[in-house]
Amino acid sequence: MIQIEPLLKNVQKAARYTGGELNSVMKKPEEVNIRFAFCFPDVYEIGMSHLGMKILYHLMNEREDTWVERVFAPWEDMEREMRQAHIPLFALESREPIAKFDFVGFTLQYEMSYSNIINMLDLAGIPLRSSERTEDMPFVCAGGPCAFNPEPLADFIDFYLLGEGEEIWPEVLDVFATWKESGAGREQFLIEISHIKGIYVPAFYDVIWNEEGQFVGLRPNRTDAAAVVQKRIIQNLDQAYYPDRMIVPYMEIVHDRIMLEVFRGCIRGCRFCQAGMIYRPVREKDSTTLCNFAEKLIETTGYDEISLASLSTSDYTQLPELMEGLLTFSEKEHVSLSLPSLRIDNFSLDLMEKVQKVRKSGLTFAPEAGTQRLRDVINKGITEEDLMRGAKLAFE
Repeated sequence: MIQIEPLLKNVQKAARYTGGELNSVMKKPEEVNIRFAFCFPDVYEIGMSHLGMKILYHLMNEREDTWVERVFAPWEDMEREMRQAHIPLFALESREPIAKFDFVGFTLQYEMSYSNIINMLDLAGIPLRSSERTEDMPFVCAGGPCAFNPEPLADFIDFYLLGEGEEIWPEVLDVFATWKESGAGREQFLIEISHIKGIYVPAFYDVIWNEEGQFVGLRPNRTDAAAVVQKRIIQNLDQAYYPDRMIVPYMEIVHDRIMLEVFRGCIRGCRFCQAGMIYRPVREKDSTTLCNFAEKLIETTGYDEISLASLSTSDYTQLPELMEGLLTFSEKEHVSLSLPSLRIDNFSLDLMEKVQKVRKSGLTFAPEAGTQRLRDVINKGITEEDLMRGAKLAFE
């Protein structure tokens, strides 16, 4: 275990680096076969607010043979201390260097974090380019919304996961466990997982450029590599994994509350929206399923606020039933309800009154553009009348 205590007196927000929070998963390294460093390439309070990390962290840690630990980008003060003390990037749970792990996985949420990924690999002492990594080094992988355009980071990533990870990761870990026992080479593992739907191995493809030096496409350089890599989609969200506990930080984070995912995808077609395209098709969770998870999460975390997570919460078809179900126990427990991502053309006064039974909260609407012409161009589907009606209801 790396001793970081002498460094903490010289940095802001030391709780970013200490770990040990409620519901974090601790295991003995000698009792697991697979070590996974789940890296969010931003600071702790942003990464800990990400629902995808919460889901995959607990999903993979339910395997007895696997220990998933969290890694965040240190703020510049902590990075300076680490480099001066020659301390490599470490995981929060064990405080061991992630260069010793089997997997170093990044979630690609926004392009501005790409330089952080390169910096984190350098801080960990892992060669930046996949072609430079040797047999005893971890596999560097990536997923998330930006993985749908994998080429900007293709030289640095051993393999990508395209689509929803709840189904892909168990399959990848099963293959890894068998491969590790066999003693085969690094490339053999990549060959085996490349046959899993949703896995893209950049080394198995050649980039095609035109005469102007522009990217045209990819060509497989192996006969067994798929011509087209298809994303993975979970068909039934009610049957998909969702954690009944979440880590409770010692410090305030950006979204410091229970997050309840009500559906994925979006019925709208706004032309600027990346998420609305890549998370298609729309799949809803049943309101009863959601209420059961909410009750468990209140019990295991102690949070006093539930936020409904989706791309457009007011489009959830079972919203009235869900609100009635949540209020049956949230009022009693003094837990407030938050509904972000509301459409200004699709909410009611009745809904607002229910939301504010425990605690008054704000309303956020996004018209996206100041003129009707621009709203029509981006296919926002909101009229001037919708804006005036929504503002009137809000003031009332």
